[in-house]
Amino acid sequence: MKNLDMLKTGSKPAPRELVIIQGFVNTLDIETGVDEIGTEKLLKAWLDRHGLLPSGEEVSSMDLQTALSLREALRSLLLANNGQSVRPFRLKRLNHLLSQFPLAVSCDMNGTPSLIPSRHGMANAFGQILSRLILAVNEGIWSRLKACNQSNCQWAFYDGSKNHSGRWCSMSVCGSREKARAYRRRRSVREQKPGSRQKNSNG
Repeated sequence: MKNLDMLKTGSKPAPRELVIIQGFVNTLDIETGVDEIGTEKLLKAWLDRHGLLPSGEEVSSMDLQTALSLREALRSLLLANNGQSVRPFRLKRLNHLLSQFPLAVSCDMNGTPSLIPSRHGMANAFGQILSRLILAVNEGIWSRLKACNQSNCQWAFYDGSKNHSGRWCSMSVCGSREKARAYRRRRSVREQKPGSRQKNSNG
């Protein structure tokens, strides 16, 4: 992998072990609708830029659909890391996708074992991304990679807080928006209670 500093991480970048997953999920900006891998050409450019695509490998429309499905399945796991439940259909889809990118244990010249993709082509590219998930789980940092709780954001961020309590990609933006919504909800509930209008009208 290369050019990891070019991945979209925002103000809360993940450690090297996880940053490729963070950047992959953040190829879609839900708020603006901008998709960095939204076409076969864009996906190929992104994979090439980060050293994930073997030389001469082409990207098909099926590869694109697989990439988009994998991205959203990973996003659902990051939302789960932020306290949300994984929808059964997404879990089923994720497990199906994982079965297409098997990993194998391999040792380097120093005898250090690692997980590497056991297939070539696009399966190798996606397998490299997923191998980082397993590495992060083993290092105890996977649960810190989360997706923002704002439904119109869901940006992947790394929770560096001591008690793993981070919920927003940005407290000043998404956190403030949620606080404003919560205030409006509480105010609406108060105004709907019997007698509340009369109290307000009486000062």
